[in-house]
Amino acid sequence: MKLFKQQEAQTIVAHGKALTCAHCGHDRFWTKKVLLNSSISAFFGFDWADRSAHCYACEQCGRLEWFVRR
Repeated sequence: MKLFKQQEAQTIVAHGKALTCAHCGHDRFWTKKVLLNSSISAFFGFDWADRSAHCYACEQCGRLEWFVRR
């Protein structure tokens, strides 16, 4: 998947639990850290201060799973 720079998908543990795809049950994902920016902060040039999330794309079906730190 081109949006995800990793060459090879990997198994993921999120909050102490192994991640499996809710759609197909596969257990290997590509991962990417993304910004959760709002239009207001982007407008004023403060999008760098927005929170980030980890996005995981299933290697088999492409379903996306998102996790943010609380």
